[in-house]
Amino acid sequence: MAVTNAVYASVTLLQQGVIGVIGDISSSWTSLSALMTSTLEIPQCSFTANAIAFSDKTQYKYFFRTIPTQVIVADVMLSFAAKQGWNKLGVLYTDDPLGQQFYQRALLQAVGMDLHILRYQSIESTDNKDDVANALKNITNGGARIIMVAATAKPQTQIMLQAHEMGLVSKDYVWLMLGDTTEELQAAVGSYNTNHSTEINYAVDYQGLFMFDYWLSLDGYAPFEKFMSEWITMDPDALAYSCMMIMAEGFGKIINNSKNQTDELLRLASGELGDEMLPTAFNIGYVGPQGPMTYDSNGDLTTGYI
Repeated sequence: MAVTNAVYASVTLLQQGVIGVIGDISSSWTSLSALMTSTLEIPQCSFTANAIAFSDKTQYKYFFRTIPTQVIVADVMLSFAAKQGWNKLGVLYTDDPLGQQFYQRALLQAVGMDLHILRYQSIESTDNKDDVANALKNITNGGARIIMVAATAKPQTQIMLQAHEMGLVSKDYVWLMLGDTTEELQAAVGSYNTNHSTEINYAVDYQGLFMFDYWLSLDGYAPFEKFMSEWITMDPDALAYSCMMIMAEGFGKIINNSKNQTDELLRLASGELGDEMLPTAFNIGYVGPQGPMTYDSNGDLTTGYI
């Protein structure tokens, strides 16, 4: 019913001749409306949808967002490594959009931080134990001892179980993990122990793992709870403030830079600007709550705070 209502709301909104859309409240609901807006060449901005799938411009050509994707966590990992004095790293990633974008960003950002990526290694399938083992051999044989891992929760647990079997989870290695996968890894270790005579002691064996994540909520933290109690009394439209400002200033920039502003305004109102409304059109130097908001061709933030 909720999905049906979301589709109905999106269709109803678009039938009113809007020239821009802000929302939706989650990645799953946003995917429905973003497919429709991109088909109709209407720019859409989201302040909550951080799924990596939205970077696919073959489907979401006119979509951009004011929240960073997980890929930007690479910057944090590299900054952490630099502060520890670890200037030689490896990147292990799954061969999917998340992994590919992550390793590419890591390579790019490492140069500016005077860090050296010794080797980057993809894993075609974590369902195949041999693929995982070969990838781990390749990256460690290349000299990497500080290893960044870019994968979702399930592949990460399979990688770390295999790494343990190969003796790669020890004081000689440091693992920088994308996302907090504590619960998933503990569950995987429990399942492993059920099916093997030699058990893994999670608390003892899995030292040297650093998990990097960004949270949209800090439930239980008193200052955050106080902030939220005050925030909920405010106008809910404020959640979309950055999207509104970027979209409005982007429209203004397009019109001001045109040779015939009146004609351009009429074309904007009638939805005829097409590729002039792609995400890069909204690089207008806006600085929001998350810092400077600069977009790449995928509509993803290249800067900001996490």
